[in-house]
Amino acid sequence: MSLVSLPRLDLGLFPTPLQELTNLSQVLGGPRIFAKREDLTGLGAGGNKVRSLEFALAEIKASGADTVIGSLGSQSNYCVQLAAAARKLNMNAGFVLFEGEHPEIQGNLLLQKILNSKVKILKGDRSTGEFAANADNEIARMAQEYIDMGHRPYIIKYGADPHADSLAIAGWVTGAEELCNQLQAQKINAQYLIDSVGTCVTASGLILGLKLLKSSLRLVGISVNRSKEQIIERIIQKTKTAADFMGWEVNVGPGDMLIYDGYIGERYGVVTRECLEAVKVVAQTEGFFLDPVYTGKAMSGLIDLVKRGVFTSKDTVIFLHSGGFPAVFAYDKEIISSCEEN
Repeated sequence: MSLVSLPRLDLGLFPTPLQELTNLSQVLGGPRIFAKREDLTGLGAGGNKVRSLEFALAEIKASGADTVIGSLGSQSNYCVQLAAAARKLNMNAGFVLFEGEHPEIQGNLLLQKILNSKVKILKGDRSTGEFAANADNEIARMAQEYIDMGHRPYIIKYGADPHADSLAIAGWVTGAEELCNQLQAQKINAQYLIDSVGTCVTASGLILGLKLLKSSLRLVGISVNRSKEQIIERIIQKTKTAADFMGWEVNVGPGDMLIYDGYIGERYGVVTRECLEAVKVVAQTEGFFLDPVYTGKAMSGLIDLVKRGVFTSKDTVIFLHSGGFPAVFAYDKEIISSCEEN
């Protein structure tokens, strides 16, 4: 019986594969490494957000909405998966996106074109109150445009709305349950689960699931945008809200996670040399691709932690491949430059 009994749509291809990375393990001379292939969820370009959308969109569809509106970065993996899910459900999708590092029509923005999403890109510093107000105004304007056309829009504030986040976290509680079942079935004794951490929604769901299942698997979060202290605070807050929402008696504290914030680089969305090297070594040893924003930085963290002896040859590590492959094309100049250096 599943840990989560909320209404759920069938949007993804589950369970996703748990693939052993024997070549990578050999090259690193470190732990036994497996990849949980969330990039193969089958919706859009694949990715970890599909689990969350199965619960969020079940509620949105039940409300009578026929349009979803979201707001994140221009190359947002979440927004592409949301748009693809909306199309699968015969819904419209619109987005107010902040410019970010690569607002050119490539990568995920190119996929939004194919999906015929309505997209408005805002310039400016998204950390300011003025920018937030402009974004809210643009979202309201877009919603009114859909209303004027006879549609019923629903605004999703992923990462910022407690109720929406609790539904998304529920998706990753089921993800933790699926992973633990796979580990048990394959008799894999893993100690660590590596996750790239941004909004903290996926990490929160994983930790809650592992706690509910009394698993000894330890979450290791590699931050892509926030300090260790901010990440821990957000995860504790989000897990408490989600646990209260679901009626679970479970508490999450700092000791339930290991968080590293030394692999961000200059800032969110800006590649590091180590990230690009990680993308290349995985492609050249295992034949699949990471992205330069999330999984590439998480893998650079894993590689460095192996070099530092945090993970040893006696350990078994699960790497959560959360998707995001289309962003590779938006970072073509950085990638080409990195390849030409070798």
